[in-house]
Amino acid sequence: MKIRNLRLLPLLGLTSLISLNAAAVTVEHKPTDQIIIKFDNANVEGNSQARTLSTRLNKKLAFVRKTSQGSYVFRLPSRENFSSVKAYLKVLKTISGIKYAEADQMMFAINDLAVPPTEGIVGTKKPIYDLQWHYFEPVGGMNADGAWNQLDSSDSVVNVAVLDTGITAHPDLDANVIGGTDMITAQSISNDGDGRDADPSDPGDWVSRGECYLGSKASNSSWHGTHVSGTISAFTNNSAGVAGVGYNKINIVPVRILGKCGGYTSDIADAIVWAATGEDNPNKAQVINMSIGGAGSCNATYQQAIDTAVAAGTTIVVAAGNSDDDAGNYTPASCNNVISVASTNRAGGRAYYSNYGDVVDLAAPGGETSTGARNGVLSTLNEGTTVPAAPTYAYYQGTSMAAPHVAAVAGLLYVKKPSVTPTEVKTILTSTARAFPDSCVQCGSGILDAGAAIAALDGSVTPTEPAAPSNFTAIAGAGTVTLNWSDQSTNETGFYIEKRRKFSNQWGTYRSVVRAAADSTSYQDSVFGGTYQYRIRSQNSTGDSAWVVSGQVSVSRN
Repeated sequence: MKIRNLRLLPLLGLTSLISLNAAAVTVEHKPTDQIIIKFDNANVEGNSQARTLSTRLNKKLAFVRKTSQGSYVFRLPSRENFSSVKAYLKVLKTISGIKYAEADQMMFAINDLAVPPTEGIVGTKKPIYDLQWHYFEPVGGMNADGAWNQLDSSDSVVNVAVLDTGITAHPDLDANVIGGTDMITAQSISNDGDGRDADPSDPGDWVSRGECYLGSKASNSSWHGTHVSGTISAFTNNSAGVAGVGYNKINIVPVRILGKCGGYTSDIADAIVWAATGEDNPNKAQVINMSIGGAGSCNATYQQAIDTAVAAGTTIVVAAGNSDDDAGNYTPASCNNVISVASTNRAGGRAYYSNYGDVVDLAAPGGETSTGARNGVLSTLNEGTTVPAAPTYAYYQGTSMAAPHVAAVAGLLYVKKPSVTPTEVKTILTSTARAFPDSCVQCGSGILDAGAAIAALDGSVTPTEPAAPSNFTAIAGAGTVTLNWSDQSTNETGFYIEKRRKFSNQWGTYRSVVRAAADSTSYQDSVFGGTYQYRIRSQNSTGDSAWVVSGQVSVSRN
């Protein structure tokens, strides 16, 4: 029996909450009190090393534990600013027998907290699915029904691990949750009275002012993992609540890595390995979703864990970040072997907060509640401001909300083809993404298209390199050069344009000008006086066309 039509879901006490994001910020490393060290000798004695290193640093270190990747975690007496920690790392890197030393950086859920609603409670006669525009609207949605039409009731069920704040009980989610674990080591952030255990329940992550570091803000519990999990696999077609992209073909494996004040890199790296390969994990994940992030480019601890999971056949989807900045400045968005996801708004353009850049692979709906709460992503949540209370539903915005759309579709690819590889998943998702209907520069190959992705897996779409543009001309103006070309391809995701300038009869090197949108046929470049030459090629995730070079053009000074 084919699953084709989703029944409209009647509203059951939906509360409208709004999540607001801060404006663009400078990349900032938060204070930490832990350091990760990899020794040449894989079996050193941790406490002995702590005493030796304490002498070298003139700072007391305490041995915490050995990670699943063979590194050692040491704790400082208190949290210190990143500049101070860097000074310790500089000393440690000079010590013989140490392969590398890294800050055990704090990672955070990538969205801000819910605040009281501005639009009130939605009327009880309004079907909730009608409010999940991010699934079905042709402009800003991700064509979830196009994927659902290709599912069969006999399809297998797969596991998606959500590495986040844990999960709360919710009647629209419980049936699709299986197993899980709590990987938080430090009781100072776990907020559940102990360290690691088999209980992934989210006790709440509320904090008081100054609790995390000097000047840190107070905040209520976010229930971030519950919201992310609902997008992936809320129970669907049950005449209640919201729908999940997974349409009951995905089990959520909740892995708790974030508590009060965030989570340590060392715990998160271990969680990645556990979710994919853990000997005590009977529910190994085909896909891992990480809607988390922190400052700095990908470090060795993260990359080793990611590579281990991918080698085991697990696809890893991560949020690009909410800092309106180059995602290459953030982790895990900048790591290799991940699918990095930017966020689009209801108009299909880049959400104002979304990170961007060369490391971004594609975009998905993440919402933009600054234009109204209902322009956010609607999913499962909890009403508690500190500890868990009644289950509810809420609108959030963020790349945290975009990533689970992609993770769920990745999961459906495994549903239809259990042998699919992480490389194939990434290629299919990026090559079938549709063109942006609104501006989204450096947001990857396009907006997630769930229906096209599943069709491509069946061979209905064969990704190919785009054809090169033709008739490329450069026309001089007053301080400008107007470029025109003919689009000869139907599957490009953009055009990459470079230029070079002639100095004293010698051409300089080509430098990037712009990545023009798919289907565009012109661009105006602002230049100083001089002689220039341009080149253009079309691009998609499969590859690039050949370069097409313009004639040289001379521009007079304004």
